[in-house]
Amino acid sequence: MSKLRLPLFIILSASLSFIIQSCNKDSVVSTAYTTAAFQANIDGNVWAPDTTSIAVNYSQAAGIKTLVVQGTRQAKQVIFNVTLPNTNTAGFPLGTYTIDGSSVTAQYNTQSVANGPFAPRGTVEPGAGSIIITAVDSVKKQITGTFSFYSRTTNYDNNGNVISIVVDNITGGEFTAVPYTYTSN
Repeated sequence: MSKLRLPLFIILSASLSFIIQSCNKDSVVSTAYTTAAFQANIDGNVWAPDTTSIAVNYSQAAGIKTLVVQGTRQAKQVIFNVTLPNTNTAGFPLGTYTIDGSSVTAQYNTQSVANGPFAPRGTVEPGAGSIIITAVDSVKKQITGTFSFYSRTTNYDNNGNVISIVVDNITGGEFTAVPYTYTSN
């Protein structure tokens, strides 16, 4: 009987450790995106606009070309602009454009009342993100790229003291072969 105890003990020990390991749960470390051509992750939630507008405008008088991208859905709106001097080319130049507050800007807007006006939710300061244009098809008028930025709201009390800071993160933004309009004047 004593010869059976050791093998039985080994089998029970191995079985117990297998059962304990089987109870461990996996944790989710990434967010799944939709298959939408334009999407982002806003404060940890996947967001894909149902209304988009992308335009490339060239002003010969000012000598500037501007890319304007806007997406809207469910009381949330993302807008960004990239303005380049002396760029009279078809499409829009590929590149990484860091938000600087003047020639490269971004804005995160929300509605406080259903069907009401959109208002900026915080401020997107210089250095708070970037827009990367990775492909432009000036024949089909389609543009592809990525974006990410954050918007910060600072709340003050009646004496001007900071009582809280709210940061909205717009990350993992992408637009893939989205149609754009082109104007030149």
